[in-house]
Amino acid sequence: MSTRRIVVVGAGGSGIPLAARLGALGHAVTLLEAGPLRAALGDSEAEHGLEHAWTVREGLPGGALTWTYDAELFTGRPWRIARGRLLGGSTSVNGAYFQRPHPDDFAGWAAVAGPEWSYDACLPALRRLESDRDFGGDAVHGTTGPMPVERTGGSERVTSAFLDAALATGARPETDKNAGGPSGAGLLPRNAVGPARWGVARAYESLLAAASVEIRAGALVRRIVFRGDAAVGVDVAVGAETSFIGADEVIVSAGAVETPRLLQRSGIGDASALPPDVRLVADSRGVGRGLSDHPALDIAWEPRPGVVSAELHAAWTAAWNAPAGEVADAGVELLLAAKPTAAILSGRATAVGPLDLRITLAEPLARGRVTAELISYDYLSRGEDVAALRAATRAAARMLRSEPMRGVVASDAVPEWVDSVAHHDAAEQWIRSALGTALHSCGTARMGDGDDPDAVTDAHGRVHGATGLRVADASLLPAVPSRGTALTAVFVGERVAELIASE
Repeated sequence: MSTRRIVVVGAGGSGIPLAARLGALGHAVTLLEAGPLRAALGDSEAEHGLEHAWTVREGLPGGALTWTYDAELFTGRPWRIARGRLLGGSTSVNGAYFQRPHPDDFAGWAAVAGPEWSYDACLPALRRLESDRDFGGDAVHGTTGPMPVERTGGSERVTSAFLDAALATGARPETDKNAGGPSGAGLLPRNAVGPARWGVARAYESLLAAASVEIRAGALVRRIVFRGDAAVGVDVAVGAETSFIGADEVIVSAGAVETPRLLQRSGIGDASALPPDVRLVADSRGVGRGLSDHPALDIAWEPRPGVVSAELHAAWTAAWNAPAGEVADAGVELLLAAKPTAAILSGRATAVGPLDLRITLAEPLARGRVTAELISYDYLSRGEDVAALRAATRAAARMLRSEPMRGVVASDAVPEWVDSVAHHDAAEQWIRSALGTALHSCGTARMGDGDDPDAVTDAHGRVHGATGLRVADASLLPAVPSRGTALTAVFVGERVAELIASE
């Protein structure tokens, strides 16, 4: 393998692992991040929120360290979303939920992109990225990777009650959610050590340094520059100045919102939809299409006095991942917040109030799109998705009212339609009013072979119709994994680096 100059656009969950591994292979890697290298917040509460994994205070819309976007969940339902805008991207501001994709997710990706994305082919990358402090040292887990993984809350009263309630409601136990076995109820793996969040900026810092990766912060990539159909570098704005950075290869790891937008304004996209001042490089109708994400609902419940631990280091501690046919006709996730929502959002550990039981559709059929003007999820456009959310809400209600939860639940906000026989219209109305998103976007530059008209890249992330250009982030995935995407993003960076090394 010859060494070359590589520019990686985006220093988030995928970009940092990718850059570190490519640098270690001997490539001259420049890693570009539009946000700051480190936060200079000057506010002890803000710094506390950035450091501690149990709060998402610094990841909310409108924050100093986020990109904030206007979006539409479905026609007539506006929403605002935020993605991390600093070194480490959203892994530096999220809730440290760190589940692997399930082997069934890999099977779905491999059906579109080929056997290089099967679970068996991808397991070495999954092991290499982690240091699992609970289950490390076997054939499934790693012990020497940069990302620490541990589980917490097992002895905590609310978490114990939730797990008992899930089993009483029909779940099977899932002792290790990253082992690839049958889905069920168990503790959440987290990329945190005690209260401290370990995003990729922190975890891969020494690897980036050892690999001599050049990191440029505050560098906003305006466009990819082409000579014919060959990417030769990028135009970058730093403050008011714009400059060109040359490269033998450009790899876009800007996330499922910004990756398709950068491709589109650089001439990769649907020829009929590109702005008239943009030269067409490759007519690729799949760019920005296929947005796949988890619609989510929350049921608030009031805990009994004294059952919530203010010292708990985790916001979310356990989940029931129910496969299709167990709770609904599609897979769903019921996720326990073990700290009050007021604490999670504010960063004040002593804040009190209701907790949320989150209902997430794990296998949504709806697909949205991303353009320069719009992020549209197109949620609830498929009747099967609405039916699955309805069934999952009933299961969540059964859990909250089950015998194991009676000792911790003082009251709940279960919607009235759950107890009604003729409930379909009321259920859909409630779902529409309560709906949010899990912020797990994928699929906006998905991989597939050259005969697939909606495939933007091949299995190695190489963009169809261009040379010297790849995508390496969750945009590649044909469908959102059935579990959260933080670990998936890190894995994609690791896997694409592997695939490049194999060429």
